Amino acid sequence: MADVEPLIEELSPLLEQARVAGARGDRAALREVADRIRLRVEQADHLRPGDLEWSLDGLGPELDPIYDTAFPPGAGDVVELLTAPWPTARRKKLLAVALRRDYYSRVVLDEVAERALADVDLPVLRAVLLHRFGVVQNRGLLVRVLATLHEHGQLDERLIDRAFVLDQYLGLQLFAGPLTPFVRAVRDRVDALVWQLVTGPHPVAPSRLPFLPPRGLRWVRLAMGWSGDAATAAGFGAAALTDEERAELFDLLRDRTPDEQRRVYAWRLRAGDADALVPLAGLDASARLVRLVRGMPENDAFRQDRADLLAAIEAAGLDTTRRFLQLQPNEMVAAVLGDNRAAVLKRVKNNALQGIAAYGMMPLAPGESVLDRYLALRASAKKGVKLGPNRRHSHAAAIGIALDHLAQVTGFPDASRLEWDCEARLVSDTPTSARAGDYDLALRFDGADPVLTVSRGGKALKSVPAAVRADPAYQELRDHQELLRDQARRMRTGLVESLVATSGSLQPEELARLRTLPAGAAMLPALLWRDHTGTIGLLDDVDTTGPVTAVHPVELLDRGLLAHWQREIVHRRLRQPVRQAFREVYVLTPAEQTSVDVSYRFDGQTVHGKVAAQLLSSRGWSLHGEYGQFGATRPAGDGLVAGLRCDMHGYFGMGDVVVHGLSILRGAVPMPLAEVPAAVFSEVMRDLDLAVSVAGTEPYGSATQAESRAQVLAALITDLGLERVTVEGTSAVVRGGRATYRVHLTSGSIHVEPGGYLCVVPAGFGSTGHRRLFLPFADEDRMTSVILSKVLLLAEDEKITDPSIVAQLERLMTT
Repeated sequence: MADVEPLIEELSPLLEQARVAGARGDRAALREVADRIRLRVEQADHLRPGDLEWSLDGLGPELDPIYDTAFPPGAGDVVELLTAPWPTARRKKLLAVALRRDYYSRVVLDEVAERALADVDLPVLRAVLLHRFGVVQNRGLLVRVLATLHEHGQLDERLIDRAFVLDQYLGLQLFAGPLTPFVRAVRDRVDALVWQLVTGPHPVAPSRLPFLPPRGLRWVRLAMGWSGDAATAAGFGAAALTDEERAELFDLLRDRTPDEQRRVYAWRLRAGDADALVPLAGLDASARLVRLVRGMPENDAFRQDRADLLAAIEAAGLDTTRRFLQLQPNEMVAAVLGDNRAAVLKRVKNNALQGIAAYGMMPLAPGESVLDRYLALRASAKKGVKLGPNRRHSHAAAIGIALDHLAQVTGFPDASRLEWDCEARLVSDTPTSARAGDYDLALRFDGADPVLTVSRGGKALKSVPAAVRADPAYQELRDHQELLRDQARRMRTGLVESLVATSGSLQPEELARLRTLPAGAAMLPALLWRDHTGTIGLLDDVDTTGPVTAVHPVELLDRGLLAHWQREIVHRRLRQPVRQAFREVYVLTPAEQTSVDVSYRFDGQTVHGKVAAQLLSSRGWSLHGEYGQFGATRPAGDGLVAGLRCDMHGYFGMGDVVVHGLSILRGAVPMPLAEVPAAVFSEVMRDLDLAVSVAGTEPYGSATQAESRAQVLAALITDLGLERVTVEGTSAVVRGGRATYRVHLTSGSIHVEPGGYLCVVPAGFGSTGHRRLFLPFADEDRMTSVILSKVLLLAEDEKITDPSIVAQLERLMTT
């Protein structure tokens, strides 16, 4: 780059001429010297736009006194201050005062430019552009100044260059419209200027260049030899070309290396005319393979049709396909061919979404079974659960796409058939017994839970000897036990939860296939189903020759069957795999019916963003930023989307979030809440109630959660004959032998009548529950267990021996 010092040295003779002219009072000579200095500075400034005029402040102390003496500045005369031969520091200060602008930065001259345009004052318009201390800030106004000067034949290269020094991105507005003679003149000059700046002896950093989409093959040639950053080369390489230049580029690339061809092809893809280069691979741009590859999203994982890809590969020919992939690499097509196995496996390891989708599309390797590939995808899915909230969803979606692709590779009709076939193979391929020295090992099922037992001489051992733990046979059974536990966990949290939450249906063949799995055989019979005749009951009590539908509790409520089935589930001691009969049910409130299409049930509640983000994302919600219409959204089935409005700073999860209204949308239009399917509304509100209850910055007592616990307690009262216990609103009233207690069903706090507080720390039963407690669902709900265990404990308060509790009761009874 040119240094400032040599230029100052070059200007020394001119400075001396200014001193002599000033001493003589020769104003004409001073004007000439000032013009020559400014012109030389502007010429040098082309090499480093906008820098030199500030770096040459050293000229001021020399020239300012000379010009202020010869041309005394007049305060308040803006035109005179602008058009003086040399812009001295004193003139800048007076100009800033006259325009009521800041003195310490460039003086904004928009007001002056507007008046000069109105008066068509061409000298002032030129001065506005060339003034060292001034700037036209409004981009549109700057364009109008240039256009007016062009219209009157006064627009020269010097003014155009200066305009782009003042506003590097002036071209964003200037070149966005039609190509008028004015725009063409400016474009031609800026094109030449940018080329000069890039290819001159002191190349300017690309970030400092005037904005101008490059034109002409010379830019592509420049990019091909560019030794700087790739982004700049890509910008040059995407220069606009004529048809003749495209043909010339094709000829230029014929004998170049595949790497060079690929690089230029990528640039032309960006430019939109890569079709002209497709024949380098021996294909026509209209070939099916080209169209399929071009239609694939660049950064997202999407389902692809393997049959379509294979047909396109066959039509192009294998060798031609591989040549085209050299020109335009495509992970999915290469995966179909099995050419990029190592690269794809590395991408899967790094949780790359498109790599995961491509992994499903690869042919099975020698010695690899469909179960091996399926388990590898499941292992990747377990890693995805640990990712961030939104990434977790996209990772799970990519796994689903990979399973669909694997189904296509292995001949299954769909991913669901593949999944449960592999799950069945997992069970059938699992060894159930082994020997480890003198010990017998057995893997059996206790319901859905795989249990590994160790026995010797027919007697089961309570602990596993170290020698057995070290035996490979034991390790193998342990590994299979964990696989089967994962299977049960996936079925419970995935399939079964989804069936209940969405009132999902199973066809007879699907049901039969699921019941062949130990997890399915244990879980599905404990659910309530509706058969094709409308009968509701447990699986063994309905007609399974037709489709069966998992019943959502809102349907039981509507049909007046909810309390009946709650009592029945408890009486039969059925532990449902997920909450169904005792699932929280949310119905429209009068306020929500009045507000029509927005629920304000949780309006104004503040939650810890990070905790709420984890809770909501685990239930299918996507989280957004502060400028989105909604802070969180999730699909609600049948084309519906739930949208939650929030106040936050930055992104959901970065800090506290204030919850506002909830809408259910079809398309982009909020639906009247009364028209939303009852199960959909209930499930969405259940998600939000959980988030507000758990992640709230202040205690929030959920009436619906209290009601759910009251329902469980009511069923237990009947089943266990708890005559001392009644439910009153959100409290359980226990009339014990020592006192009467009120246990709050939300917080678990215990009040002793007539007035007093009893502290019961659930150290003994908090994790295992009271000996008489039975929870009719397998969900982890420690708080419900703690609260109901307290009720059962107090119902037999004569048997309490804990010294802390007894001391508190004695003190309360004596006060």
